[in-house]
Amino acid sequence: MSVFKRRLAQYAQLGEDAWSLFYELDQQEEVYRAGEDLIQAGEETNRVFILQSGWAIRYRLLEDGRRQIVNFMLPGDVFDLQALADLEADHSVTAITDCHVAVIASRPFIEMLQQSARLASAFWWSAVQEESILREQIVRIGRRSARERIGHMLLELHRRYVGATGEDVDQLTMPLTRADIADALGLTPVHVSRTMSAMRRSGLIAEDRGGEVTLLDRERLMRLSFFDIDYLHLKKINLLNPEARSNGQDKIQRANLD
Repeated sequence: MSVFKRRLAQYAQLGEDAWSLFYELDQQEEVYRAGEDLIQAGEETNRVFILQSGWAIRYRLLEDGRRQIVNFMLPGDVFDLQALADLEADHSVTAITDCHVAVIASRPFIEMLQQSARLASAFWWSAVQEESILREQIVRIGRRSARERIGHMLLELHRRYVGATGEDVDQLTMPLTRADIADALGLTPVHVSRTMSAMRRSGLIAEDRGGEVTLLDRERLMRLSFFDIDYLHLKKINLLNPEARSNGQDKIQRANLD
């Protein structure tokens, strides 16, 4: 569960007393193979998932089979929090690689949050960040060019992955097909291929046949894609001692890409 703790640690410093409540929960370890559904649209959701390894997609299907990917689930992500409201799933989540997942029943999860304001605050940040990512997805599709969309998404996925795993590398093994990228960004697979070829020629990215994308010039890609990390809300606070901020012991730190 270290990847999950590292992800929340981007926002909140939590002590072992808070984490002990989390560890007391009955957690089932499940493995989903690539192509298997974790959540299906229309089913009752009464479990919370924490992705420990692997990649998954959150998406909606139209009646004619067209697909819109609204977000990518990366290691450390927690979903689906609508289970806490006993709602039917309005979307599907499918593994695109083999995924190892911790599954927690929603009722004990809610009781844990009621017992710890610190954990509740950290999980609330997780939900707020996902909402911000979805808002940025609307802007990406509605107003950005194809190159800006792809570059912006690559930078976002890289920053999210690095934040959860601690692996600050330029190489990002991205198990996404051209169709996946197209369905996420409102483009066609042909348009995605042409645009990424142009990005390779201009020295922004490199690719190999294994699906590994290397961000060759992150700074230039950020400028060209108008990427501003603020929407990820990576301002760290000290939930162990919130008053420390007033006496200067806990300075708010802004995460960066360096």
